Amino acid sequence: MRKKLFKILIPLAMLFIFLELGLMTLCKVGVIQLEEPIYSFDNSRRFWAENDTTFGVWHSANYSFRHKTECFDVKYLTNSIGARDRERNISKSGNRVAVIGDSFAEGWGVEDNERFSNILEEKTGYEFMNFAVGSAGMTQGYLIYKNKVMPFEHDAVLWALFPINDIVDDDIEFHTKYSQNRYRAYWVGDYPDYHIEHGLDSIQQSHYYFEKPDRLKVLLKNFTYSYNMLRAFKYIYQRSQIPEFDRSSYPGYFNINEAQWNRAKYSIEKMKEALGDKKLYIITIPGEHSFKIYNDRNHQVPLRDSLNKWSEKLGFEYYDLLSEADQLGSTEWKSLYFDCDAHWNTVGHKWAAEKIDSVFNISR
Repeated sequence: MRKKLFKILIPLAMLFIFLELGLMTLCKVGVIQLEEPIYSFDNSRRFWAENDTTFGVWHSANYSFRHKTECFDVKYLTNSIGARDRERNISKSGNRVAVIGDSFAEGWGVEDNERFSNILEEKTGYEFMNFAVGSAGMTQGYLIYKNKVMPFEHDAVLWALFPINDIVDDDIEFHTKYSQNRYRAYWVGDYPDYHIEHGLDSIQQSHYYFEKPDRLKVLLKNFTYSYNMLRAFKYIYQRSQIPEFDRSSYPGYFNINEAQWNRAKYSIEKMKEALGDKKLYIITIPGEHSFKIYNDRNHQVPLRDSLNKWSEKLGFEYYDLLSEADQLGSTEWKSLYFDCDAHWNTVGHKWAAEKIDSVFNISR
């Protein structure tokens, strides 16, 4: 009986080893893209989890998460309130700025000290508290400010908007078609009579809800390519069940309808109201592909024009980092982003910090 068992198990083990080696090789040479094993027992739960009933996605408190892809391998640490930042006192001892935004501002793929917020803190001597979290749109950003930032004394807010995602992440009509498994908060109604609704009846229904870790799944995910390949197939299948989205009309920098703009400007109005006499700085962050569209459209950016006018009316400072494309060639622009990922690399964050400081003169 034991010999028969070995005759079955040995070929299966060899098959598994060859499959793992094959998948690893294909990933390393860039033929396929899979989430790579981290070969440790870290990452026992989701890092970006919908666990806040007010706005949705946030992090677990005092949590360590290793984020590994083919072009970076970094560890994220959260503080006692779940922000990816060092521990901060409620009371400030000097000048202090709160940073909100999505994955760009959070520092996707870079170490904490390489983020533009940390670079600005080092450069200016001001505290730059980072409350950004991946997948947060403008509605969620405002609610994060109200529920997470306001207890901390601060003088100003730096709001980093990524129009490619943030306009969509704010749109409940988009949600009903393309992200029905999300709980996130949305403005619903007609300007200026909005109220908050969530994408699901309860946060427990969210695909991204924090649940008790499944130890077997964590083990397979952290130690095998094979399991991650199966997860990739499952994701592809799930995406295939969602109606195809017309990318030519994708809202953001270059396409934004009246309803989408009304929600965006309302979020800024509510932020200004919450801030009182504190300063508000807003930047818009372009993606790598924005460079070509920007030039193809003769530098016409409808969203930027609208935000410039709104900044004059409401009294906040605004700058669009896409404007810097006027001084950069395509190669220089590409160097700001990861080769295998759409986010800024360390060069991009350093560049952004320099531009933000020079434009806003926050410390002067």
